[in-house]
Amino acid sequence: MSSAMIATTKSFCKRAWPGASIGVATLVIVPLMIKILMHLQGYRIPYNDQEIFSLHFTYLGISWVIFLSITVRALAGSQKYCRGLPISSRAIATWLMLAMVGLVVVLQLATNGAYRALFFDERWLADYWPVLGPLLFLVTLVPTGHAIFWILNAPSYTRIILSMGIIVALFWWFLSRYFPQGFKAEAVPWSHVTLGEFVLMQLVSLAAWYQGTRAFASVRSGTALPSLQWTQTRNWWDSLTTGVSSSGQTGLISHREALSRLHWRDSCQRAVIMGGGLFGIAVLVLNTTMRNANGSHPINITEGFMQIYLMFSIIAALVVGLVAGEGTCGPGRTEMKSFLAVTPLSDRDFAIALFVNLVKTVLYASLLIQAGLMLNMLVFVAPGMLQGDQASIISSRVALYWFVYSVYTLACFWTIAANVISVLWTGRSWFYYLVIGSILGCFGLFVFILNSTDRISYSPNNLYCQMAFFLVLAFLIFAGVVTAFVTACQKGLIKLSTAGIAGGLWLICSLAAIWLKFPAPTGLQEMLTLSLYIFFLSLFALAFAPFATIPLALSWNRHR
Repeated sequence: MSSAMIATTKSFCKRAWPGASIGVATLVIVPLMIKILMHLQGYRIPYNDQEIFSLHFTYLGISWVIFLSITVRALAGSQKYCRGLPISSRAIATWLMLAMVGLVVVLQLATNGAYRALFFDERWLADYWPVLGPLLFLVTLVPTGHAIFWILNAPSYTRIILSMGIIVALFWWFLSRYFPQGFKAEAVPWSHVTLGEFVLMQLVSLAAWYQGTRAFASVRSGTALPSLQWTQTRNWWDSLTTGVSSSGQTGLISHREALSRLHWRDSCQRAVIMGGGLFGIAVLVLNTTMRNANGSHPINITEGFMQIYLMFSIIAALVVGLVAGEGTCGPGRTEMKSFLAVTPLSDRDFAIALFVNLVKTVLYASLLIQAGLMLNMLVFVAPGMLQGDQASIISSRVALYWFVYSVYTLACFWTIAANVISVLWTGRSWFYYLVIGSILGCFGLFVFILNSTDRISYSPNNLYCQMAFFLVLAFLIFAGVVTAFVTACQKGLIKLSTAGIAGGLWLICSLAAIWLKFPAPTGLQEMLTLSLYIFFLSLFALAFAPFATIPLALSWNRHR
């Protein structure tokens, strides 16, 4: 038993600790940076109990998505090794489940401990930020997810519907702890866990453990097979997404098409599920929970929905970038997989095949998140839009608000995911650290300048320092993007027309932005606003940079 524990735990933790470290650091550093910036800008930091309590649900939604994604990824990565261990299936499945539970407990306690030290007072645990109840529910959710993971290795419509029903029932029960007087009443902290609640969560965990061990044994022995109906649906989906014929009869295909299909199945599908499916569900659940936080007017509800949609889309873009970025390398490695590197294609065709898959991945993931948002809009916003004398005005404003936010979010999603992937596809660890260090260094310098400005009461010298910071950073970004396109054209990785189209699109959009709103430099403060505007235009150029940086990264990694 000790050998099973050591082997499975070691394999699991080896794959989980990098993502776990990044997840905790993100959950702690991002709020801390926001707090610092709000303080430096003179904004009020919400310390009202009710306001902090509303942030509690946001934290739960984001942290659970991050931590559960980490555990699922580590479980999927370690299953091949654990299946071959010379010990019983029940022992392997049990210790894998306990490793997942132990990981999420440590991550939650570490994150909440950091929050207590940095943000909260001594009343946090009882008054507005409950820990015990949500932690016990998460401990219950992990074995349930572990069981569903192995059960769905042999998917069928019956198993999928039952699994979804169990998850919905669990979350409904969890939300009801915060609404003891009914869902129409005001939410209150789940401060006390009763004996009945504790026993119920333990019974659910025990049942999940039993079913999970049985499902793992079936998977390990090879007796777990998908249903006929599911196989037929999967063939149809493959035909739709990759061009594979559902009849099993395929003709001759090109090397590029074969590479595209292989790469999609190898990594892109997983990125769509993790970055689109999970975060789409998170948007749906959190918007449903927080629907009353912004009032009852359709415009106010839409604004709240869009803010949550934007926040989760940015996090999802990072997840898509990390998952898809690791798709070209083996487990625990940075260099490109050998079967990809030796594909009989030129560097240009090789990059085109993977770039097209990247576009499809971003599009599918963003559409899944959008689907969660649209369900919320249809249920909670659409009925209010059709009532009252100003229904047409409200409908047009809501539609415009949704369109602008969706376009903006899609642009941010693409920019973040594509640039993260272009960095990871270089296959150089030192380059990863250089990029991360540069971003953190720029942010640290920005905070230092703001802090100095705050102490010296916005003296002209400090305003000049801020202008210089934004202008120099904008120049470096522009120089980097232009250099990437010139180098890619010289190496024959992209056509000159591709660079021209990208530059033309950026110029047209920039001119439109300048025409709509461009500050007139009449004073120092206006000059600072102008420099900030130029900096934002340089960030917009990063949306077009992957057209050059991705072919360069793949070529650099392929010919290492």
